[in-house]
Amino acid sequence: MDTSSFSDRKAAPVSAPISAPIRKTEETPEVKRQDIQDLSDIFPVISMPNTEETDSSQNTDGRSINTPVVLLPNPGEGATILPALPSGGTNLGNPNNNILGTIITMFPRPIIPCFFCNTTQYGTVRFLNAAAGYNPFVIYINEQLVVRSLENSEISQYGRVSAGRQIVTVAGQNGYVYIQKSITVKSGSATTVAIINTASGLDILEISDSACYASAGNGCLRACNLSSTNPSINVTLNRGYLTFRNVRYKEVTNFAYLPSGNYNIQVANSNSSMTLVSSSIFVRSNASYTIYVFNWSLYADSIRILVVEDRRQ
Repeated sequence: MDTSSFSDRKAAPVSAPISAPIRKTEETPEVKRQDIQDLSDIFPVISMPNTEETDSSQNTDGRSINTPVVLLPNPGEGATILPALPSGGTNLGNPNNNILGTIITMFPRPIIPCFFCNTTQYGTVRFLNAAAGYNPFVIYINEQLVVRSLENSEISQYGRVSAGRQIVTVAGQNGYVYIQKSITVKSGSATTVAIINTASGLDILEISDSACYASAGNGCLRACNLSSTNPSINVTLNRGYLTFRNVRYKEVTNFAYLPSGNYNIQVANSNSSMTLVSSSIFVRSNASYTIYVFNWSLYADSIRILVVEDRRQ
């Protein structure tokens, strides 16, 4: 898949924010907008390819995309209302709901822009939207706008973030704050922050993207279960050549080493032999792969596969 067009993709410029009332809870501090910087233009979001046109006026459960989705907040979720972003550059809905498996390639970048850097010690962070049932999210780090629109199954590029505890805010396009929680960034580390469904709403999960160095002619592969409706899954390659068994919800397996070549991926519930979704992958030498399994709908077994390929050169 040619991903060159994705890396060049930029969000539309953000015009002046629209004022809106602010609601606060005791758990959620006020987010001050006057100091927010818009960095979304230099942090492109990589989307799944759209191979089939769908009706973007409705979500997969039949609701209009204009119907707000507001579930009961989890601990750590807020009720602050931020000023809504202008609607001109916003893609509502998810046109990729019929795509159940794909590969996104992340290439090394000579210069990694900064999400939030106020020290000389930093790690790198990127964001994955693995939450079904919501319109695109807006993401901030310490009041800096870093991702303007992140749809289900989209992943951002890495950005540098100062080491230490940093505040991540996940909001809707209308300014509603779903989550405001801290993450811990370690110096020299790489992290994927996944937005996931829970039984009562949303949460974020920090996933360590530690480097995996395979021998010549081999690649590295692991699996991650982010499906709230499938608490335990088996991820199998080539009908048993390699199996990640009983991968629990929120679990990330260790890397396994695989010879370079083509592989078929099958995902099933741990208590059933029936394949729920399948895809294919070509494993390259000197590359790392993460198989993310998550929901495209909140019904049981409505899952998809997203394979993220991280190349080191």
